[in-house]
Amino acid sequence: MSTNAPNGMEKAAQSMGDETAPQPMSRSRSTNRRQGIRAAATILDVARRAGVSTATVSRAIASPDRVAEETRSKVIAAIAATGYTPNASARNLRARSTRIVLALVPGMSNTFFTPILNAVEDTLSAAGYGMIIGDTRHSAQKEAHYTRFILAGQVDGVILFTGHLPRDGDLTPETDRVPIALVCNEIVGDDRYSVFDVDNREAARRATAHLIAAGHRHIAHIAGAGDNVEAGERLRGFRDALGAAGIAADESAIWSGGFRFEDGVTSAARFLTMKKRPTAVFASTDDGAIGFIRTVRDAGIRTPEDVSVVGFDDIDYASVIEPPLTTMRQPRAALGRLAAEDLLARMRPDSPYIPPARGRLRCELIERKSVRPISAAEASGKRRSASAPVALAAKDRDGKATLTP
Repeated sequence: MSTNAPNGMEKAAQSMGDETAPQPMSRSRSTNRRQGIRAAATILDVARRAGVSTATVSRAIASPDRVAEETRSKVIAAIAATGYTPNASARNLRARSTRIVLALVPGMSNTFFTPILNAVEDTLSAAGYGMIIGDTRHSAQKEAHYTRFILAGQVDGVILFTGHLPRDGDLTPETDRVPIALVCNEIVGDDRYSVFDVDNREAARRATAHLIAAGHRHIAHIAGAGDNVEAGERLRGFRDALGAAGIAADESAIWSGGFRFEDGVTSAARFLTMKKRPTAVFASTDDGAIGFIRTVRDAGIRTPEDVSVVGFDDIDYASVIEPPLTTMRQPRAALGRLAAEDLLARMRPDSPYIPPARGRLRCELIERKSVRPISAAEASGKRRSASAPVALAAKDRDGKATLTP
């Protein structure tokens, strides 16, 4: 997205304030007359009829208190006579409004954001607003660029998916007039912005409890980055479920990293080096869960026969991977609608002060085929140990032995 070219508001301001700017329009109006088409009246037509300059017409429209009453009356009469209608950009300029919302995401390649952005755009467009997407790619330089974009007044509202305000730029107090909503993350200790997210801790507790109910006692966790608020809440939920069941967490089987496919791959590599491997894994994202399943499968370890896996998010791939992934579904479209509705309420120029809102939605457990119930004997490692499934799987493929379900 380039911001070097003049935008619609700048062009409107130039044409309203520059008496020479409308001249090309006069030539096109002559062409239109020859073709029998009646062209719309311009600011130059109004200026000629009122006997004033186009700059005066512009001031009379944008700042009527700066124009003498007699002159203003002439301009109003000329507008009525010519049928002149200021274009949308000019109206927005007068109202100091762009009717545009900026959505900042950390990476467009992450399809997790797609349903949220679709819902935001649908809600905004129904109200006459547009949306532009800024992909920061975790770059401080790009964040600084979008900070300047916001400070220049080129958007009416901002939705952040990055979990922090853009770096290298202070959005307060200059942008107090620009409402900001955070989706699927929050800034701890800062209540100036609306926040719309799921109850990550409770959802993670339920995901882990699902594995415990299936008989698993040695459960690993693919955690997100240590400084990510959502990752921290999911780790707390994981510990909550273990604690409630009287199970001590295996700290060597809690693998921090991130929310990406690659983080699942890295966690799988650590899993494969363990002498006594967990019988189940709760991953903080579906991407991580899929990376884990694919990697251990290449080593001969099957899901769920040898290790059960639960993810988080319910991305599109979760239902088509083999096996289909049991996961916690985030209501992403609902989150997008709530964020957009919040901004619409707070972007109205005539609206009273509306304090930032907070919304916590509930996730839904989607049961598919990646979890297998196990017996107490299996959970204790007495039968079908998850420590040596590679050899057992090899025998099965050679037809010399079969795995007992």
